[in-house]
Amino acid sequence: MKRLPQRIAFDPPSFIQITKKQNKELLEFILAEFDVYIPIPTLHAYLLAKAFKETELKREIEELREVFHIIDIDDKIIEQLAELDAALIKEGIFMKFDDLLVGVSAIVTNSLLVVSMEPAKFYPLRKYGLDIIGFEKFLEEVSTLAREEAKKEKILIS
Repeated sequence: MKRLPQRIAFDPPSFIQITKKQNKELLEFILAEFDVYIPIPTLHAYLLAKAFKETELKREIEELREVFHIIDIDDKIIEQLAELDAALIKEGIFMKFDDLLVGVSAIVTNSLLVVSMEPAKFYPLRKYGLDIIGFEKFLEEVSTLAREEAKKEKILIS
């Protein structure tokens, strides 16, 4: 099994899925094992769901910044976004802005992008350095990693 990289980023649907209450232990394990980066479109989708539940967003954002690496839109992201969008358009490929921003954010932070739906929409960015894994495959890899960690703990306790 290929070891997962240290840095991971989530597309909006995968992040919303992983942050559901029933996945609390899974999320805690992921946070203990990985540096988790959150692109702005992912943050927006998560906060939009919270806004519908009338959650205090300012506090929510502060808490998210304590736990995750929020990928703010800086000059490097803007430059890469424009360059890659232009290159793709020259090839006749037109990506939705949110998807492009998610992909570019993962490229700039050198993160593995966890994608839950339609990973193919990110495929054009692979030749520019985007590494993608499907959500289900990611969960399988994390489960394997958790079992390995549990075995190590058992050996250390013995």
